[in-house]
Amino acid sequence: MINCSELIYKVGNKVDLLPTLYYLCTTMSIDERYSIKQSILDYARNYGRIEVPQLVSGLGIKANTARQYLCTLAKENKIARTGNGEYMLTDKQVFSFAPTETLRKLYVGLKEKLPFTDFCIYDGSIFTTLQHHVSVNHAIYVETNRDAVDSVFSLLKDSDMPVYKQPTAKFMYDYVNMHEPCIIVKTFVTESPVNKVNGMVTPTIEKLLVDIQKDEDFDYMQGTEITYMYQTAFDLYTVNTPKMLRYAKRRGAYDSTYSLIEQSQKYDK
Repeated sequence: MINCSELIYKVGNKVDLLPTLYYLCTTMSIDERYSIKQSILDYARNYGRIEVPQLVSGLGIKANTARQYLCTLAKENKIARTGNGEYMLTDKQVFSFAPTETLRKLYVGLKEKLPFTDFCIYDGSIFTTLQHHVSVNHAIYVETNRDAVDSVFSLLKDSDMPVYKQPTAKFMYDYVNMHEPCIIVKTFVTESPVNKVNGMVTPTIEKLLVDIQKDEDFDYMQGTEITYMYQTAFDLYTVNTPKMLRYAKRRGAYDSTYSLIEQSQKYDK
């Protein structure tokens, strides 16, 4: 097959043939890109999880080329990243949370007053698809830097709904009515896996699955319910297990998280 360099050499200074040359090179480039992308997708179907070294040896392409195509296919939602340099076909949904206008206004308002502070904001509806026994949860969760928790609590305590700071499990059971709107302010763990939705920071599925083990205000979801939530998460969504385990280690929940993943029968040691 003649490549573009060979065509340019053959055309030489024949200016009238340049439009034809441009068309041929463009077409060949598109065909090549399509061929490589399709080969990677076919490779993923045959071998499951794929990595750059596999593509280099299996398809005979350069490592940088493999990385570029993997990134492109991931952006097109044709494959999903499941680990460090590891991808697989997206036969499952990508977990996403769409913040309401109320959450967006809260986020913007806090950022205006505390521009250098980190925030991760979401509400109880984020757990709906994961739960077996869906609990009524109208709480809004505001996670922020440890040294900013008191400041954020002070800013929000005059709002139209009750505001609670780092509530314990007992306090939640005794005093918090999840059937009514409320705000729970708690610490945002540094290097948490998060998403950005229209500039607003929200949790990833990996963060949620670890947090429901560790945060006392999520005590009502622990026990048998948490096992079901993990199973549902792995059945429905693409979960980056290495990312989740790294975060779990930061939170002192590595062993319990690993055990729950194993119970979900979706992760090979």
